Amino acid sequence: MEVMDALKGRQSVKNYLSTPVETEKLNRILEAGRLAPSAYNHQYRRFIVVTDHALKKEIREKAGTQPMVEQAPVLIVYCATEDIDFTMPNGEKTYPIDAGICGGYMMLEAYDQGLGACWLGVFDPEAVKEVLNLPEEVKVVTMIPIGYHDGTQERKPRKPLEETVSYNKY
Repeated sequence: MEVMDALKGRQSVKNYLSTPVETEKLNRILEAGRLAPSAYNHQYRRFIVVTDHALKKEIREKAGTQPMVEQAPVLIVYCATEDIDFTMPNGEKTYPIDAGICGGYMMLEAYDQGLGACWLGVFDPEAVKEVLNLPEEVKVVTMIPIGYHDGTQERKPRKPLEETVSYNKY
């Protein structure tokens, strides 16, 4: 698939079929995340793959998050593992930027595999950390449910290029 086709077709999927995700497809998504760039090539990340329904239900209930966490066959929990306070010279921390790039790679690969995905930012990270028994120094940054889209949700339109691009000044 062409990258631009994936960019135009991918959407944030919120409703999933119960069809299991094939191991080969999941591995390609995880590999896409592994290959994503990171600041200074630190690669300070860990993917926790949650497929156990009871565990996903506990995450949804304790972390106060959306039903898709439990509904999707796979939940990838993205964690920053080291040097969470590392700051670039521009004053920005690297871990959220690394997570955004990595999550984007994984969601595009999910689309290429015929799957849907969604970036989640509304949840209690400490509750997720507790449910998954993560070490104190690990930070839960996002969760990405993955599965087959049930087809009930249309892709939302994007603003035209003219509204989002300026040259040489704002």
